[in-house]
Formats: sequence, C-alpha cells, structure tokens
Amino acid sequence: MKPIERILRAWSSRHRGTSDKFVDMIDSILDRERERIRGIDPDTDRQWKLMAAKLGRHPQAVAGPRRAFRLRLALAGASFAVVAGVAVVAGLLLIREQSPQTYETGRGEQSMITLSDSSEVRLNHTSELIVSAGPDRKDRAVTLRGEAFFRVRKNGSPFTVSTAAGMVEVLGTEFNVRAREEGFEVGVLSGTVRVRVVRGGKDSAVVLTAGQLVTCERGSFPIAPEQILFPDYPGWMHGKLLFTRASLRSVCRDIESRFDVVVTLNNSQLENTTVTGSVDARSAEKAVATIASLTGTSYRHENGGYILY
Repeated sequence: MKPIERILRAWSSRHRGTSDKFVDMIDSILDRERERIRGIDPDTDRQWKLMAAKLGRHPQAVAGPRRAFRLRLALAGASFAVVAGVAVVAGLLLIREQSPQTYETGRGEQSMITLSDSSEVRLNHTSELIVSAGPDRKDRAVTLRGEAFFRVRKNGSPFTVSTAAGMVEVLGTEFNVRAREEGFEVGVLSGTVRVRVVRGGKDSAVVLTAGQLVTCERGSFPIAPEQILFPDYPGWMHGKLLFTRASLRSVCRDIESRFDVVVTLNNSQLENTTVTGSVDARSAEKAVATIASLTGTSYRHENGGYILY
C-alpha cells in the first residue's frame, strides 16, 4: 500500500463526520485498490489487513496535534496534486480541441471527411483541407487548397471556406469549391452561398443560388454568375471531368493529378486551346481520348504516359 493510501485511510477513519461524500469516495477508491491487489499479490493483501488491524487497535497512532496537522497537510497536498492533474489533462484536451486538423490527398486519391458538426466534405485529389474550430463549436471555418465538395449541416452558425483566391460563406447548403493554380470556381447545388474576393482594398461579393456557378481567374475578381451546364456537376464525383473554357494545359494537369500519369503537349500552340465539355474519367486512356476528340488533336501512349499532338 502506498504512503498516500495509508494517510487517506487513517484520515478517513478520524474525520467521518466532516466530509462524508469525500470520505466515501476515498473509501471506495481504496477498497477497489485492495480488491485489485488481493487478486495480484496475496501477501500484499495480508499486509493490508495487518495495517488496518494496527490502525484499529492503536488510534493514538494518528492522534496528537502534530500528527493530525501532518495528515491534514498531506491530504491537502494530495488533493492539490489531483486537482493539478485534472487541470493538466483538461488543458491538453482544450489545446487539442483548438488545434487545427489537416487532411490531405495525393495524386489519384480522394477522401471523405465528417466534421464535428456533422457536415461532410469530400476532398478531391491533390488537395488540402485545414479545419479550425473553437471550443464552443460556434465558428465553423476551413481552409481549402485544391477541390472539395461540401455538404454543410445547417445549425444557425456561419460556415466559411477560405482559399488563396477568395472566401465562401454559407449557413447550410451543398456546393463545390475548386481552388487550383489557374483560378477559383464555386458551384452551388442547393441553398445559397456568398463568394467574396478581397484584393487591393476592394471587396467584391457575389451571391449564388442553386444551379449557379461563378469563376475567378487568379489575380482578378469573380465574373457574373452562370448556370451550371452539366447535370452531373461536380463531375469528379461521378467519374467525369467537366470543363468550361479551360486551357488545354490546365486540363492535362488535371488528368495527371487524377490518374497519376504524365500528359505532354508536343506543340506549344496547343496550350492556348480551350476545352468545354464532359470528359470520361473512368481511366486515363478514356480521358485523354475524349480530350483529343474535343480539341481535334491526336494522342499516343508512350513510356507510361500520353502525348497530345
């Protein structure tokens, strides 16, 4: 039996009427410990019984002002240690709650994330989502690099998605956010969102409703909202790649990241070609073949990659 346990046992026998709840709790803890030790080490159990008998036959062993003071001091120190331990654990839990969580996907990967408020985020390939939330869970904020589809649970608190190009603010809705090198795109399937871009001291805000999409090239402000052209938007969730006036160079990069392959343009003039349409993305071969058909080019499979010409 540990010294502190002996002290607490003696103290509890002398102060039964002063703090019954606390003493009962101590007795319960000590009894459980005794049962545990009895099952592990019978000899220790016999020593426990002998100590209890001695305490019962010689109450003067815990009597006297000086001894009582020491016991009270020891008990106070033990109580302080318990409270301090609880405070340390609570502090660590609070820090963990307030620490942002980061989710990442590599080339050819996708991930489904359920947030603490039951909102769902499906992260597309080569993307990063940083989730920040305070202990009260009122401020719901994430930072996105790449592309993700959001299904936000409505609970009266704002939900914000920050990107390098702009911010999306919602209460409860379904929408897709794409923040790649070439620019920023937001499409809404249900509900209403507000897209904000702040640059050079100017604040440009656009409100989108279900079925609308807005794009913003890097370094500029959003253009007027447009209707989503494709019924299976966002295509990446349905085995497709959807493009609206996208440069062929950016389309090739998207295919590379989706399938972890290399797609090369052997003619620099092709880089400025724009692509609009739905691309079959069930495989790299099908995607490249569809792109070649949409742009009037040819392709060949070479060294594990593809060349458009």
